[in-house]
Amino acid sequence: MESLRFDLLGVVRGHRGSADLDMGSPQQQALLVVLLLRPGQAVSAAVLIEALWGDDPPVTATKSLRTYAWRWRKVLETDVAEPQLLTTVGDGYRLEVPEDAVDVRCAEALARRARRARRAGDARSARAMLAEALALFNGEPLAGVPGPFAQRHRRRLSELHLDLLEARLALDIDLGRASWCVPELRALIDENPLRESLVVLLIRALHASGRTGEAAAVFPAARRRIVDRLGLEPSAELTDAHRRLLASEGTAVPPARTEEPAGSGVPAASDVPVPRPAQLPASTADFTGREAVVRLIINALSRSDRGSLPIVAVAGMGGLGKTTLARHVAHRIDAYYPDGQLYAELRGGDAKPASPQDVLGGFLVALGVESIPDCLDSRSALFRSVTHERRLLVVLDDAHSLAQITPLLPGAATCGVLVTSRTRLAGLNGAVHADLEVFDEAEAIELLSRVIGHDRVAAERETARELVVACGLLPLAVRIVAARLAARPGWSIGMLRDRFTGGCRLGTLRAGDLDVSATFLASWRQLTPEQQRALVLLAVTDMPDFALPFAARMLDRPEPDSEDLLEELVDLALLESDTAWRYHLHPLVRSFVLAQNNS
Repeated sequence: MESLRFDLLGVVRGHRGSADLDMGSPQQQALLVVLLLRPGQAVSAAVLIEALWGDDPPVTATKSLRTYAWRWRKVLETDVAEPQLLTTVGDGYRLEVPEDAVDVRCAEALARRARRARRAGDARSARAMLAEALALFNGEPLAGVPGPFAQRHRRRLSELHLDLLEARLALDIDLGRASWCVPELRALIDENPLRESLVVLLIRALHASGRTGEAAAVFPAARRRIVDRLGLEPSAELTDAHRRLLASEGTAVPPARTEEPAGSGVPAASDVPVPRPAQLPASTADFTGREAVVRLIINALSRSDRGSLPIVAVAGMGGLGKTTLARHVAHRIDAYYPDGQLYAELRGGDAKPASPQDVLGGFLVALGVESIPDCLDSRSALFRSVTHERRLLVVLDDAHSLAQITPLLPGAATCGVLVTSRTRLAGLNGAVHADLEVFDEAEAIELLSRVIGHDRVAAERETARELVVACGLLPLAVRIVAARLAARPGWSIGMLRDRFTGGCRLGTLRAGDLDVSATFLASWRQLTPEQQRALVLLAVTDMPDFALPFAARMLDRPEPDSEDLLEELVDLALLESDTAWRYHLHPLVRSFVLAQNNS
C-alpha cells in the first residue's frame, strides 16, 4: 500500500503515493487538521465540535462530525468496515499516521535537529536543515481552513516560520553571507515592524557588510517606531546590539540599561528557535456560568504588578467542572502568557497519581531541553531555570496533594499557575483559593439549554427546573442528562425527569465517558476506612443537614474528635459546611455512599 502524506503548511493537501486525495469541504478539512495535529491522541466529540465551530456550534454538529469522519474513512482506509487509521474512541476519534507523513511534524523535527547541530558547532548543517524546513512552507499555513483550532495553529505555525527564517538568517550572517541577508531582513521588518530580533539581525548584517553608517541609523528609527506604537523602550537585546556597534567603531557609547522589564528576555538571534509550548486542551464550547470565579481567576493571573509567582487553586468535589473551568479561563488569558502554556493531568483521583518527575520530564521536553537529569530535585531546579523570566502559564489539573505539585511550580513571577484539585491545598503559600460550588438553577438550566436547544427547554421550563434540581445542580450530572436528551430528540424532558426521580438516579447519570458514580468513586478510594464509615453513618440519617453534636452521636465519638473527622471530609470535598459546625451531604454523594454501603 502506497504511503500517505499531508501538507498543512499552505493549502491543505493529501497524497497517496503520487495521487492527490479528495480533501472535501473546508469543515471536513478542519476535522482532519485537528486529528493530524494531535497525532495518536483520542479527541472527544466535544473537543472536535469546539475546534470546528467554537462557542456557537450548529445543532447538527455531532451528526456532521460523524459524516466527516465517514468521508475520511472512505478516502484513507482500505476497508471502511474495519478502519486501521481513523478509529473511533468513545464519542470521538483517533488518527494514526507516521510522523514523517505530516509536513508540520517534519518541520518541527528539522528545527530540533538544527538546534542540536548549532550547539555542536556545525553551522552549515544547521543552516541546511533550517532551509529544508522552510522549503516545506507554501504560503499561509492551513489556508482556508475554518474554526478556532485552525486559527490558533495558523498563528503558531506562522510564528514558527518566522522563527525559522530568523535562525537561518542568523546563520547566514555567521557564515559570511551578510550582504545577501539585508534585502530579506528589510522586507521582513516592513511586515513585522515591532519584531526587535529582526532589527538586531539587520544591524549585524549591515555592519558585517561594511555598511556601518546604515547600521547605526537602524536603531534610532526602530526606537521611534517602538515608542510611538507601544509606549515602551526597546529591549535590552536591541539596545545592546546598537551599543556594541558603536563601541566597535570607537563611537561614544550611551550608558547601558541596568534594568530590563520582567519577561522581556528574547532568545539570542543566533539561536535556533526556542519552543513555545501550546499544550492547553480545547475549551468546552458550551461553557456556562461561573462568572464570579472566572473574574477572580483572571484578575489574579493577569495582574502586571506582581511581586511573586501568581497561583490560583480551584478546589471542589468531583463533578463540579473544575477542569472545564480551568481550560476555559486558561484560553481567555493566553495573551498574557506569550511564551506558551504547559498543561498536565495529574490524575489526583487515580490509584496511582502522575509522578512529578514524569510531569517535569514532559515539561522540559516541551521547552526544548534535550539533556534531562534523572532525579526529581534536579529536574525541578532545571525547570525553574528554564522558565526564569519567561511568561508561561502552567495548568496543573486534578492535583492529588501539595507534595505532588510543589516541584512543578516555576520560580519566576512572570509565570502563572492554575491548579485544580478535589482537596483544598491549604498549604500552598501565596495562592488565591477558589472553592467551586454547585450551579445555581439559572446556570444549570442555561447549560441544559445550550446542549439540547433553548426551544426545547422553553417548552418544558418547569420540568427542566425539576430535572436539574434532581441532579443536585451538579454540573457533571446536568451535562450527562443534557447529553442523553440531545441523543434522544424524541424524548421529552419529563420522560427523563420521571426516570431520574423514580429511584434509578445514579444509573441514569452515565453517558459515554461521563459517569457521576465513577467520579465519586475516585474520591471514595482515597478515604481511610474510618472516613468511609463516617460517611456511611451520616448518609443513612437522610437529613438535609446536621449540627456537630448530632454528628458526634451518630459517629459515637467525642465532639472534638468528630469535628476533626468531619473537617477532614470537608477538605476532601465529600462533605459540605456553609457555616461553622453545621454540615450537609450533596444528595448525589449521599446516594453514592448508600450504594457503596449496600454493595
